[in-house]
Amino acid sequence: MRIVYVLAGLLAVLFVAACGDDDDGGDPTQTGAASTAPATTAAAAAFPVTVADDNGIGFTFAEAPDAIVALAPSFVEVLYAVGAGESIVAADENTDYPPEAADIPRVSGFSPSVEAIAAYEPDLVLMCCFDPGGLQGSLTALDIPTMFFDSPATVDGVYEQIETIAEVVGSSEEAATIVADMQSDIDGIISQLDAVEEGPSVFHEYDAELFTAGPGSFPDDVYGLLKAPNVADSTGEPFPQMSNEAVIAAAPAVIILADGDFGVTPESVAARPGWDAIPAVQTDRIYPVNGALLSRPTPRLVNDIQTLAELLYPEIFS
Repeated sequence: MRIVYVLAGLLAVLFVAACGDDDDGGDPTQTGAASTAPATTAAAAAFPVTVADDNGIGFTFAEAPDAIVALAPSFVEVLYAVGAGESIVAADENTDYPPEAADIPRVSGFSPSVEAIAAYEPDLVLMCCFDPGGLQGSLTALDIPTMFFDSPATVDGVYEQIETIAEVVGSSEEAATIVADMQSDIDGIISQLDAVEEGPSVFHEYDAELFTAGPGSFPDDVYGLLKAPNVADSTGEPFPQMSNEAVIAAAPAVIILADGDFGVTPESVAARPGWDAIPAVQTDRIYPVNGALLSRPTPRLVNDIQTLAELLYPEIFS
């Protein structure tokens, strides 16, 4: 199975079926190293903080970590958004936002090295989606607190992940403001669809082998919010591979191409055998999008939802 890694370490990683399944055990309560950086009175008052990661492992931090290795681009974005970007000592190699993160040293989030991570002497490692080689357990054995997060399956899950990360670094107030703004903006987008009973059906393509987003996936949750039926819902799987015949029979009104970086174009899609019968092909509603669309649980999610709303409803979002 060809994995679409262009999704920057989140949705692509889910294709390996290891996401969220690895729990290396270890000490159920890890203690973060004390920070030597000065903290505001409000932030200091928030500690100690006890939180749990998505593997159910508890962590207690006496003070905000000041040396963080972030093994997914989304963690970097969130840390900067809540004002803790300066605490990042190393970032995933696919990190490309915000611009201030350009000079942060890089490590691999997809095939990470325990030795390379430990060399940065982190007092917190953030990892996402799958656990290559039992990384969490290996780092825990070195007394390096390592929090594992799944890729959120819902918009509410994005809010919760932002809030949890912010709590660890003493930025809960900043996160509350960010989440409230996100909710307001997304509610504003959805409110423009009040008159829509059912939008156009959609096929969200990850690669030319027809892997897609089905029920239980984050894109499916977003399409639900936008009232656009997902033709992959019938599969009953979060990230299924549909057959050529199944997509044709589903007759999507819109095709979203998240695989343009692999050379897939509207023209090549239209040339597939039998696809000339699909309404999206007949009406030229095949839209290439940035491969990272809907893959990063960060404040920029609002932009992604706005982009999809404009593609699905050009008559409303001009």
